[in-house]
Amino acid sequence: MRHLLTILLLLLVWAAPVVADEQEELAQTNRLLQSELELAKSQKLYFVFDLQASRILFKVSGVTLAELPILTLRSWGRPADGIAYVLARREARKEPEREQIVIPDGKEEAKPAAPASPPKPGQPPQAPDVQALELADMPTEYVLQLDDGTLLTVRGALSETAGFKETARYYLNKHSWYITRPLITAWQHRQGKSYIEMFLTLSEQDARMLYWSFQEGARCLVHWP
Repeated sequence: MRHLLTILLLLLVWAAPVVADEQEELAQTNRLLQSELELAKSQKLYFVFDLQASRILFKVSGVTLAELPILTLRSWGRPADGIAYVLARREARKEPEREQIVIPDGKEEAKPAAPASPPKPGQPPQAPDVQALELADMPTEYVLQLDDGTLLTVRGALSETAGFKETARYYLNKHSWYITRPLITAWQHRQGKSYIEMFLTLSEQDARMLYWSFQEGARCLVHWP
């Protein structure tokens, strides 16, 4: 009888945190659904970082337009009650460069434009070469800062054609994570701040698509792991 009571007591002690975790998960899911209902009413594009399911959803009015799989996820800290956010800042390792267009002020003499060469027989006329930013111009390494200071660090997966320097920097960033983050956390704590960062690895194409679509001021929801 004594052994049976001991086993029952151990089961109760083990079940208590499990029940608490389930209740916390249900509460987070409920807040997430309520927040998404408000965003869906706006009929504007919003984003759902479902870190539990390792995916990023592009949604409008509750309808999923695109889904990007998260290849790997690394987290440091977690907000207590955060669900809905606004993208406050984007910072890429190498920002896409837009072509500089010079508009004449009327003071300079207008130079006659070179006549366009006529198309060859049997070939359609070619459109003018307009240099504009395209998806391929978007960066694959950048940081998204949410309005509460939380950082979403995005990195494209290492390609098979990566050179030595790119490969070395990739693995240096990967293995230095658990050395640099405690130092940053301690520094932020001395200033009375908390440090929360999620490190997301996407495919290169998906990383470019997220940067292209997720503009500053856009709304997002985060389902924390």
